[in-house]
Amino acid sequence: MRKQWFGICIAAGMLAACSSDDSQQQTTVAPQPAVCNGPIVEISGADPRFEPLNPTANQDYQRDGKSYNIVQDPSRFSQAGLAAIYEAEPGSNLTASGEAFDPMQLTAAHPTLPIPSYARITNLANGRMIVVRINDRGPYGNDRVISLSRAAADRLNTSNNTKVRIDPIIVAQDGSLSGPGMACTTVAKQTYALPSRPDLSSGMGGASSAPEPTQPQGDVRAISNSTLKSDDSAGAPVSSSGFLGAPTTLAPGVLEGSEPTPAPAPATTTPPVTTPASSAAVTPVSSASTGGRFVVQVGAVSDQARAQQYQQRLSQQFGVPGRVVQNGAVWRIQLGPFGSKNEASTLQQRLQSEAQLQSFITGA
Repeated sequence: MRKQWFGICIAAGMLAACSSDDSQQQTTVAPQPAVCNGPIVEISGADPRFEPLNPTANQDYQRDGKSYNIVQDPSRFSQAGLAAIYEAEPGSNLTASGEAFDPMQLTAAHPTLPIPSYARITNLANGRMIVVRINDRGPYGNDRVISLSRAAADRLNTSNNTKVRIDPIIVAQDGSLSGPGMACTTVAKQTYALPSRPDLSSGMGGASSAPEPTQPQGDVRAISNSTLKSDDSAGAPVSSSGFLGAPTTLAPGVLEGSEPTPAPAPATTTPPVTTPASSAAVTPVSSASTGGRFVVQVGAVSDQARAQQYQQRLSQQFGVPGRVVQNGAVWRIQLGPFGSKNEASTLQQRLQSEAQLQSFITGA
């Protein structure tokens, strides 16, 4: 009998050892890459870039008697729940990252995700998705899982009772993106820089036409359809806002109903609805005259006061005039006008590079 019990104990010990080995092996398995079983969707928002973690904002902490452990492996994190909207005034306080809070930036606060980091936020009610930058801690004391800036909430069309999904995006030092937020997703990379002109002086299969004059690499300018002329009255119009006169396509993230509508240049320019709060604080560029034919539209919101505040802030930041134009139930935020589409494109580049804002050009 004792021999039988001894044999059973040995067998049990071997099974326990195997189980322990299996458990230890599972903890060392590398995170699996995000798997996509559907179509690839291109989304916009904050531009994910590699940033070192903030050492003071990524320590485990306690608040109101509750412990919070910072997520160490975002590749295994995903969360769904109600989103809050952070309604503080611009610059009224500092975020956990040490930056001034700005409700017009695509940012969010989360109790445990690394700071700074990026995440794809999905409105589960309408399917809209954007990329936000996590730069603050919160929310606390309620059943919300994330707090969105006003700009992020507007892009997603969320309220304080909207359920969202949070999927982190991991940015490597080489700029490559991975993590749950990249499943079935590509992040839109907007650029308005033109490539250098090709050198045709070496010949194109015996072509006898004279080569185009070479322009300096640092002075490449966008082509404006307004300068094109056609002698063929039966041909397609070349001075149009799109292919064969079609309207410009809706820019990513712009509210439905706020797309640009081509309009002829008026004989007399109507004064804009609003101007920057202090004209002395704004230094208009030379092209932004009353006779300008192009404006840069940066968004549209449903609240007139918020639209005016947004326009005034952007006008002061970029040194250009602006206006707020009503279109049905929304208010369009526009900067300009500009004398040429080329100059409007220059502002587009600044909006993208300095404020991560997408925009489009339309007629004044």
